[in-house]
Amino acid sequence: MKMRRLLSLALALTLSLALASTAQAADLTYAVTGGNLYFDAGTGTITDCDTTVTAANIPAEIYGVPVTAIGQNAFHSCSSLTAVTIPSTVTSIGQNVFFNCTSLTSIVIPDSVTEIRNDMFNGCTSLSNVQLSRNLTAIPNSMFRFCTSLTSVTIPSGVTSIGDDAFQSSGLTSITIPDSVTEIGDDAFSFCADLQSVDLGSGVVYIGSRGFASCTSLTDVTLSPAMTEIGSSLFRFCTALEEITIHEGVTRIWGFVFDGCSSLRSITLPSTLRRIGTYALNGTESLTDVYYNGTVVGWGSIRDDGYNDVLTRVTIHFAEPVAGFTDVTTGDYYAEAVEWAVAQEITNGTTATTFSPDDTVTRAQAVTFLWRAMGRPEPAASASTFTDVTNPDSYYYDAVLWATEQGIINGVGQGRFDPNGTLPYDQILTLLCRASGGDASGSDWSAAAVNWAADNGLTEGLSFFAKDSCPRADVAYCLWKQLAD
Repeated sequence: MKMRRLLSLALALTLSLALASTAQAADLTYAVTGGNLYFDAGTGTITDCDTTVTAANIPAEIYGVPVTAIGQNAFHSCSSLTAVTIPSTVTSIGQNVFFNCTSLTSIVIPDSVTEIRNDMFNGCTSLSNVQLSRNLTAIPNSMFRFCTSLTSVTIPSGVTSIGDDAFQSSGLTSITIPDSVTEIGDDAFSFCADLQSVDLGSGVVYIGSRGFASCTSLTDVTLSPAMTEIGSSLFRFCTALEEITIHEGVTRIWGFVFDGCSSLRSITLPSTLRRIGTYALNGTESLTDVYYNGTVVGWGSIRDDGYNDVLTRVTIHFAEPVAGFTDVTTGDYYAEAVEWAVAQEITNGTTATTFSPDDTVTRAQAVTFLWRAMGRPEPAASASTFTDVTNPDSYYYDAVLWATEQGIINGVGQGRFDPNGTLPYDQILTLLCRASGGDASGSDWSAAAVNWAADNGLTEGLSFFAKDSCPRADVAYCLWKQLAD
């Protein structure tokens, strides 16, 4: 009898645990506009919704349980869904969550979200406005594929990779890649028919095959200086592209890169180039000029893998010395600036035949360049107040007096100017800003100076960090951008 009671008790306990487990696993319902959401209280995950839902205002809690995730396929093919609100309790969003939600027009991904899986908005043809979490580190595969109404998107500065097909066949008209991104996958922007402008930032090292293939409106491309190879078929069938510059440091152009770029008229190739892949320039019927930043001997050492017959009929332009300097050639981005600076007697070379473009500019040189560019104005005073600026015959004497009188530059303390001290980019840009009457002051003076320079086009084409030492070439370049007619 006692044994029978124990067996009955055990059976009842087992049944009770089974029922509890079943109840815990069952999805709870939560009513929203047009139907219900389904919620797994055990994991805090939105798992599904009725296809009739039109607006889903997801709460931070459902029946007292925090909502922390949106699970795989939760809103898959909900074609009536027009709006979704995601609470800041959510940290992850699964694969295919909004796949083919063709009526969804806008969405904000809160900063609490750190993980997003593949195909999140794939096929959301009405999606036109997206705000992404600032804490994302990756744009996953096919995230915005076929989002044909999406004309622009801001990629957060913490993102380091963009996956395969991420924006394929989307409606983007321009894209700026933040400097944090180092890798872009295959077909990431291919078949974006309205894409016109691409800025790849300074951090991108690798772009997969066909990254921008068949972007038939693409006309403006700025490549990342970190790239050493141009990947296979990268710009294949970009039929509106007319010119492009491949920067120094690139050693290889893979096959089919410009195949079918029928409007391409000119291309600039770096002196570091060692190999051109099969069919890399096939179908470029309009190509007439190739600007090679190296010598004839260097050109002869480049390996051509074949089927680039266009190179036999175009005009090859080789680099030549600028202003008599052996270290500045026509292929350098600062060549015209150096030529202008020498012609205007703003600066000379460091020797009769060298400009030393990579040498860090000194404080004395910087104010002297600026003073000469401003027309060599006479300072009001004739005597210097600095203990280390005492020789009136020094090339920088009047320049230092004038610049300090105008409030363009100060000393370094204790009565010293430190003429041989070096200057970073943000201080150079501050000098130029002040000389133009602008304001770069306060606790955030560095950002103010850099922003002013960018707004006025002085840093267009430069890649730098504000606190990096500024070389002579870039001082001449910024002055040329600011003051040349």
